[in-house]
Amino acid sequence: MQMRLAATAAALACAAGAAAPALRAAEDSQNNVIALLAAGKPAIGVWTGATPATRIAKVLGTSDADFIVADLEHDIYDFQALHRFLLEIADFHHRYRTQPRPMPNVLVKLAHRGGWDPRYEISEVMRVGPAIGVWVPIVESGAEMQRIVSAFGQAEQSGFEGLNLSGQGGHTGVSPLWPTNPKGQLMVVAMIETDEGVRHAEQIISTPGLAALHVVHLSEADNDKILKLCQKYHVVPAIDATPDDVKARVAAGWRLISLGWDFGMLQKQLGETLKATRNAIK
Repeated sequence: MQMRLAATAAALACAAGAAAPALRAAEDSQNNVIALLAAGKPAIGVWTGATPATRIAKVLGTSDADFIVADLEHDIYDFQALHRFLLEIADFHHRYRTQPRPMPNVLVKLAHRGGWDPRYEISEVMRVGPAIGVWVPIVESGAEMQRIVSAFGQAEQSGFEGLNLSGQGGHTGVSPLWPTNPKGQLMVVAMIETDEGVRHAEQIISTPGLAALHVVHLSEADNDKILKLCQKYHVVPAIDATPDDVKARVAAGWRLISLGWDFGMLQKQLGETLKATRNAIK
C-alpha cells in the first residue's frame, strides 16, 4: 500500500512538473507582438533552427527578443522537439528572467512551402504548444494564401486549451487571426521570396487573415513595391535588418524586424572573442 501511495505521489509530482511550464505560459498568454504592432511599434526577433537544444531555448527564453521564429524548414522535422521547445521557452523565461518583461512569443516557420498545401502541418503546429502563429515560406499566389488562412478555421488549437485566451476562435466561428479579429491572438506571416510571388503580391497581401508579409531574396525595388502594398492593405511589412540599417528600415515603414539566426550571432561573437583573445596574447 505504501509503495502504491509513493508511486502515486511521484506520478502526481511529475505531472505537476510537466504542467508547470504550460501554466506559467498562461501568465504571458497575450500576444505581445500583436500589442506592439497594433500600437504602430516595431517588434524585434531572432530565428532559430535549434529547437532540440535546451541551452539554446534557455538563451532565447531569457533574451530581450519580442519574438522567436522556430524554423522547421531547414532542420529535422520533429514535432516532439518543437513541443518541448515551446514549453522550455516559457519555463526558462519565468525561472531565469532578471527583469520584468513579456515572454518572447514564438512563431513556427513551417517545413512546407505555401504551394505544398500546408494545412495539415498548420493544424498540428497549433496543437503542440503555445505558439502565436505560423511563418509560411515561398507563398506565390492568392489561392495559396487563402488556403493557409482557411486552416485556422478548423485547427483545434489544443495547445491553448485551458489558458483562457481571449479572442480565440477555432470551432466557434470567430476567426482567431489578428487583424481580421481585432481581439485575435494568432498570426499568419507569409514570405514572398520569388519573382512569381512578386507578380502575385497584391493577391497575397489583400487576403483577409494575413497579419504580416516578409520579403526575402528580393531587389530593393520589389521590397519597396511590397511595402507600399502592405501599407495599402494594412498588413504589417516584415524584413531582415541589422543594427546598422534597422533605424532606416523602421523609418521607411517596416515593423516586423528579423535580426537573423541565433547561430550566426553565436558565430560572430565567438569569432570576435577569439580574435580579441589571440590579439591580447601576441
